[in-house]
Amino acid sequence: MTRVEDKFLKLAKAGLPIKDELVIDAHTHLGGYINLYHIPFGDIEGILGQLDRLGIDKICTFSFAGVNSDFTVGNNLIAEAVREHSDRIVGYTTLNANYPHEWMSELERCRKLGLKGIKIICEYQGRSTEKTDFSSVYQYANDHHAVMINHYWGSPQFLEGLAEKYPCICFIIGHYSTEYAEVLRRRRNVYQCTCAALMYGEIERLLKLVDAKKIVYGSDLTDLDGPFGLAPILYAKISEEDKTKILGINMQKILDEYEV
Repeated sequence: MTRVEDKFLKLAKAGLPIKDELVIDAHTHLGGYINLYHIPFGDIEGILGQLDRLGIDKICTFSFAGVNSDFTVGNNLIAEAVREHSDRIVGYTTLNANYPHEWMSELERCRKLGLKGIKIICEYQGRSTEKTDFSSVYQYANDHHAVMINHYWGSPQFLEGLAEKYPCICFIIGHYSTEYAEVLRRRRNVYQCTCAALMYGEIERLLKLVDAKKIVYGSDLTDLDGPFGLAPILYAKISEEDKTKILGINMQKILDEYEV
């Protein structure tokens, strides 16, 4: 049986940007990094050029430097990008799990610079999310109705406990996984990002477990090439309505509801 192609699949096959639909990439990086695929040093103009080529309206972004180098330098880079392109870039403050004495001052500093969300990535910093006492950060995020994205949230039980204790935080699971399906179904403030869902059928498998309204699109740009993140959604054998939700509507609702 011949597959009926929706508008997203037709555009993808034609190599055309997505038109007349909101597309927000919820997981991107800025700044220099040794493994960048082709945009020199995370050049912002080069990134915006790729967004235009793909039809991506807006990105939520955080710095590579904040992962395992100087997070202050990295956050400044994000603040500059937000200042220059506030219509297209939502900036997140990246924190290093090894410097708890600097968390609050950095959050306040970056808040004044226009950064809205919070990015943590303990496992890349020699720490564990579950064993790091981020209670002050969680409380800050809860008080400010902020979005928090994490590379790995630990066990489903741990994440569900956080979502229950801090109901005013939007928790985004940074990378594709099906292990948090029950948490996503039970907790309205937990969302799954599609970042690095690169294998055939992964989007379909996720949608069998979780409603499309709980999923946001993410590419891992500039660590990965932008089309890598888009193609699995555009080619997925799911409804056009679900693709529309995942590609942008869901993330826009988050941006509208939370501080961002």
